[in-house]
Amino acid sequence: MNTTRRNFLKSSTLALSFVVGAKTLLLSPRQAYALSIPLQILSESEATILEVLAEAIVPGARVAGIRHFIDSQLNADVDSSLLMIRYLGVPAPYLGFYTNGLRSSEEQAQARHKKNIAALNITELSPIIDDMAEGNVNNWSGPPASFFFFVLRSDAADVVYGTQEGFDRLDIPYMPHILPEQPW
Repeated sequence: MNTTRRNFLKSSTLALSFVVGAKTLLLSPRQAYALSIPLQILSESEATILEVLAEAIVPGARVAGIRHFIDSQLNADVDSSLLMIRYLGVPAPYLGFYTNGLRSSEEQAQARHKKNIAALNITELSPIIDDMAEGNVNNWSGPPASFFFFVLRSDAADVVYGTQEGFDRLDIPYMPHILPEQPW
């Protein structure tokens, strides 16, 4: 059966494989974040930038495990990746898309505020994100800013709201085609 984002989010527990030492654990991104599972692909600074941006775009993304979700999916087989970018006709590998977008976001923080993006308050960060969403960013060297924003927002929304718990927070009845064997 072909894994698609929609089928996976509808029918799975959003359990992903995380390698810790010699063991492979099946955890949700939220659990991996809570346990501080080491990242496999992203550097700590990249993961921090990712979290800051995703949290500002979709509140709750940090504790939902956005860093672990993106990292695990960048480490996964391309044909089973659940990243939004896979479904938008962008050829793999996807690591450069994310790292270049994150680097460009950090450069915007430095250029505008002479601070790391993680040191910005929401008042300083919001105009950077708004400009990314609108594609109105000067000296942006990564993928198109509005496209990067769209992909990151989609991935963050999947992690925060693409579970039964997420549906409950939105007060939307959870009606999957196939019920998961256990709660997410």
